[in-house]
Amino acid sequence: MEFRILGSVEAYSAGVPLDLGTRRQQRLVLAVLLLEPNRAVPMDRLIDLVWGSTPPASARGTVQALVSRLRTALRGTDGLAEILHRGTGYLLRVDPLSVDVHRFTDLVARARAADGERSVELFDRALALWRGDPLDDVAPPQTRDRLFGGLREARWAAVEDRLDVLVRLGRCREALDELTELVTEQPLRQRLVGQLMLVLHRQGRTGEALGAYADLRARLVAEFGLDPAGELRDLQAAILRGDPALDALPAGTARTIPPVVEAPALVPRPAAGQPPVRPAELPHSPDGFVGRQAELAALDAQLDAGQRSGRPRIVVIDGMGGIGKTALALHWGHRRRDAFADGQLYLDLRGFSPSDTPMTPAEALPRLLVSLGVPPSAIPPSADSQAARLRSLTDGRRMLIVLDNAYDAAQVRPLLPGNVAGLVVVTSRRRLLGLVVREQAVPLGLAPLRPAESADLVAGCLNESRPAEREALADYCGHMPLAIRIVAARALELPDRPLGELVDELRQGRRLDAFAASDGPDTNLRTVFSWSYRSLSPPAAGLFRRLALHPGQGVGTPAVAALAGIDLPRARELAGELTRASLLHRTGPDRYQFHDLVGAYATELAGAPEHAEERRLALRRILDWYLHTVAAAERMLQPHRPRFAPAPPPLVEPLPFDSYADALSWCEAERSSLVPVVRAAVANGLPGHAWQVALAASAYWYIAKRREDWLAAGGIGLAATRSLGDQRAEGALLMSMATALCESRRYPEAIELYQESLRVQEAIGYRDWRPTTLNSLAVAHAESGRPDHALATFALARDEHRLQGNRWGEGVALQNMAQCHALLGEPERAVARHEEALTAVRDTGDRYAEAICIANLGEAHADLGDHERAIRRFREAVQLHVSTGNAHGRARTLLALGRSLAERGDTDAARSCWREALAVFDELGDPEADEIRALLTTACHQR
Repeated sequence: MEFRILGSVEAYSAGVPLDLGTRRQQRLVLAVLLLEPNRAVPMDRLIDLVWGSTPPASARGTVQALVSRLRTALRGTDGLAEILHRGTGYLLRVDPLSVDVHRFTDLVARARAADGERSVELFDRALALWRGDPLDDVAPPQTRDRLFGGLREARWAAVEDRLDVLVRLGRCREALDELTELVTEQPLRQRLVGQLMLVLHRQGRTGEALGAYADLRARLVAEFGLDPAGELRDLQAAILRGDPALDALPAGTARTIPPVVEAPALVPRPAAGQPPVRPAELPHSPDGFVGRQAELAALDAQLDAGQRSGRPRIVVIDGMGGIGKTALALHWGHRRRDAFADGQLYLDLRGFSPSDTPMTPAEALPRLLVSLGVPPSAIPPSADSQAARLRSLTDGRRMLIVLDNAYDAAQVRPLLPGNVAGLVVVTSRRRLLGLVVREQAVPLGLAPLRPAESADLVAGCLNESRPAEREALADYCGHMPLAIRIVAARALELPDRPLGELVDELRQGRRLDAFAASDGPDTNLRTVFSWSYRSLSPPAAGLFRRLALHPGQGVGTPAVAALAGIDLPRARELAGELTRASLLHRTGPDRYQFHDLVGAYATELAGAPEHAEERRLALRRILDWYLHTVAAAERMLQPHRPRFAPAPPPLVEPLPFDSYADALSWCEAERSSLVPVVRAAVANGLPGHAWQVALAASAYWYIAKRREDWLAAGGIGLAATRSLGDQRAEGALLMSMATALCESRRYPEAIELYQESLRVQEAIGYRDWRPTTLNSLAVAHAESGRPDHALATFALARDEHRLQGNRWGEGVALQNMAQCHALLGEPERAVARHEEALTAVRDTGDRYAEAICIANLGEAHADLGDHERAIRRFREAVQLHVSTGNAHGRARTLLALGRSLAERGDTDAARSCWREALAVFDELGDPEADEIRALLTTACHQR
């Protein structure tokens, strides 16, 4: 049995590939289970990895269906791989070494423990398992980064360790060839550059070695304003002075680059027989720690790597205040304290605290030195000499150093130890990218707990056994550990009060009031967030407040720019500052979102009286921007329908769209914001914005089949038109809502609203929307089983379009008349009408509508039994559907094409079409997938 996920997802049983299906989501679920063999993976984690932050309502059922299909696929493994239901998730029972990713880890560990050529052989076998970027065929880049970010780093570490072995074996020329290529690929990877410098120097090419250093330094200064790491600077200095220690070492020597400069013994040695001071400074580990298994494993991996290499490893744990950074560091430190024979140091750097004065290195260094046994009288006077003494005292010692609550990289850098064979853990609300780039620290970002984990934390704090109450409280607290502990403490003060009743009461007040404990600022979320807010630059603080005014949950960078009244580069810059401060997090390229409780804090700030004018202007800008950007998308998606849109105000620059695909992509990205924008417009006294956004966005909702959003926004927009007394807009909204009802197959209600819309239009003599409304009314008649009524109404719509010179509308009406002829048993007339419709639509240049016309013409030919013509038309339509991004239309046409191919006797080609259509329908979650499965089953039985 063999599973491969280091590249595309593949599985083999006895050398024969297993059919894992073509559905991306199905293979991604398998990959996630393979990453954690023999361990239960919660359903919530599977849903999060497959769909991200906006899963469909059917996500849980879809995962269950995917697992069912995977179980079927694994039946051919003779029990060597089996998916079992465990708790709230699934477990894949399998030998971990049958999975390439775990085999890679095992081979690398064996390679590091082996010597000489055997080590190289094991490294080669491990690295050969990588066939490309893991999961490159099933997961988007952001998901791959979440799952494999650390593993990619492990691969590079293995590449570098293998090169060290080659150099120790004297295979410098071979190492040089590989290093030259690798440094070209990864010019900022400092260990590779150091290896290249050393090998070049040993080959007598010292000038090129120094040139490699100069190239790296120039890149780092240009891109980050930083110098190379200290070890690399030491190597350059040693090369410049011709240090003999850099000469080639005999095979088997333990270190490739020996220490270039030994630190002088500045610290008094302990008396004979007196052991060095062994500090044990970790504060008490928090009770009831839950979750964070991936983060704990990452810390374990960094500790193991540091002990193998003898070099200090630095991990930066970042995240918003109250997310559990310190708790994670302390819990892990106590759990692994036996690994630190020489002790543990802990220091709170006060980066974000009530005093608002972060600890300086000049304050921190003496404290660390005293902890290591240096008498206060022996502490050197300057910070530089104190830092040097710290490095000397920690050199070679197995220690854990926790630098908690750091403000920035400059505060931390002087506190870093020498070659400690342990770990340095830094916690901060900021990303500390300077440490990542210059000191090669490993970033470890913390998100809120998973729902199941936060519910477990509630249970641990309150001994609460009822799942519904646990989940309600965890959800109210935004799955943030500090918030849960604060509210749990409040609940313990009211032991006779049902927890559900307490949560209901809390929901009725200001949200952050629930998280204000009485025993100090550290247990008041509002205060905790304020420390991060006060550290922002004034422009970033202003943006933080304005972002609270955005109606949706997520916000794109163009909307950020509109809110703040700034350009895109400045918006990205300020959003980046908020992200680095852990007050905002990225959810995708150019998209951001608040944590619920941080958003509540921002909303409080934005609502302050002193920000009233700022609030008014920002709301007007963002609502203007959405109105005109949605209108621009509508013009691209449905260019031929009548519309209402005023010219953009001078301060608002809506997004331009260069193509249909661009407009559709933007609408998909903003889907969760569109209905809230309509509500916000009404709430802020802009009913005209409300109905116009609702009407313009219906072009997207029609294409994407988002009927619930369509009806919700349409109802709000219709009420807005009536509050304004705008009958022209009322008629348009009635027609739009009727179409949404028709799309939902609620035909009697749709017909009633269409007729009401026509009456309103007739009353004011407004005819622009009349042909479109007639056409839609006729569709409702046809769908409700009255093709004769429909044909007569379509004819009225065609005539109205002709009077107005609207060829696109005329084409749509003709196409619908053709469908009625087909329903009435008049196939020849249907073909003739379809031909007329195609001519009219082609005159308009609308490729989306043209594809639909051609597919319908193919259906008409098929009804006449002319399958050759039908097949030609269907193939033409499929290509057009692909180019316009109409996945649903493409699948429907492939289904029809398969039927005509089967009628012609070409069953293999028919099955191929149906399989392709099935993959699309499965991706869309469309019930027509079941029809295709039945067709495929029947076709298989007929073979």
